[in-house]
Amino acid sequence: MTEIYDQLGGPDGLRTAVTVFYNRITADEELGPWFEGVDLDRLKAHQRAFLTAAFGGPQVFSGRGLREAHADLAITDAAFDGMVTTLLRSLADLGVPKEAVGAVGERLEGARADIVTA
Repeated sequence: MTEIYDQLGGPDGLRTAVTVFYNRITADEELGPWFEGVDLDRLKAHQRAFLTAAFGGPQVFSGRGLREAHADLAITDAAFDGMVTTLLRSLADLGVPKEAVGAVGERLEGARADIVTA
């Protein structure tokens, strides 16, 4: 698992990836509205901590679990797919090795049931 964290570039790589990801998501016509009125700086920090823990980095995440955090958001399969695709493209565009991008995709697919609620 630590290998994925390292392949993503450690803390600096994750910071860049999360920034690129949210810039793309908020600019997207279909996905952007999900984030209107959201404190993006707070969300980005939370996402960095979550991804760090999820991919084998230092355990600094202390937030709610995926199911609890997404329960009231009515996230659809289409929205989930769009978010995952955007994240994976962002990682690939940043030069993350193909194997690591694939591993991230597999891990996120495993979380679908906890995130998709609509």
